[in-house]
Amino acid sequence: MSNQIEIKIDGRKLTPEKFLSGASEFVAMVQGVAKNIAASTIEWVVEVEHGSAILRMRANNPSQESERSIDAVCRGVRDLRNGVRTIPYGFTRETVSSAKIIAALVDGEEVQSVSIQNGGEPEPLPHTIVRVAEAILEGQPQIAFGSIEGKIVSLSAKHGYVCVIDDPLGRREITGYLQTDEAQKKALEGYTKRVLASGLIHYAKEGHAVNITVDTIRIFPPDSELPSLAEVQEIYKLYN
Repeated sequence: MSNQIEIKIDGRKLTPEKFLSGASEFVAMVQGVAKNIAASTIEWVVEVEHGSAILRMRANNPSQESERSIDAVCRGVRDLRNGVRTIPYGFTRETVSSAKIIAALVDGEEVQSVSIQNGGEPEPLPHTIVRVAEAILEGQPQIAFGSIEGKIVSLSAKHGYVCVIDDPLGRREITGYLQTDEAQKKALEGYTKRVLASGLIHYAKEGHAVNITVDTIRIFPPDSELPSLAEVQEIYKLYN
């Protein structure tokens, strides 16, 4: 990871207006993601590379949080480019909108391409991101049967039987409404443990799960009870 990130806008007829638009939305996107991730304020220094259409943002107070924020921007752009229609980790509707505006600059005439980079391979922002961003921003809430995997971090019986599941992949906490006696019993048994909760999932219009009406809960064994790498290798040898 890196403590600096830059945007490069390539175009034969790049106008000052388009460069400034891309630059301002890039700054807003990086600052917005950092605000959502970092516990402390990150001070940014903005640099423009002489003789090119490259604008760089560098953390004036480098930290693990600034590295994580920059990495989240790059991963979020990658998710949007790959067509993932949920708000990326660390992003908001506003920062998704910024990514959309930047990608919309690519018209094949004045602007040939736009990319961001944090020391690794460049992450292109093609025009196709516009459609993905619009789907996220205009999406409607959805309901579907499915499963949520994570750790039960709280339980309550004050207003019906409810648990909170910490989803490590989505990095969100999801409310679980326990509808059956068996689900309530399993939730209590699985408190602080990793579980798989199945039922009717309610999604936000951005695409991430908000809550689940839990029918069944499966408790995973603790890591201490899982086979070691050496044991897995020995089992593999028996069948190959």
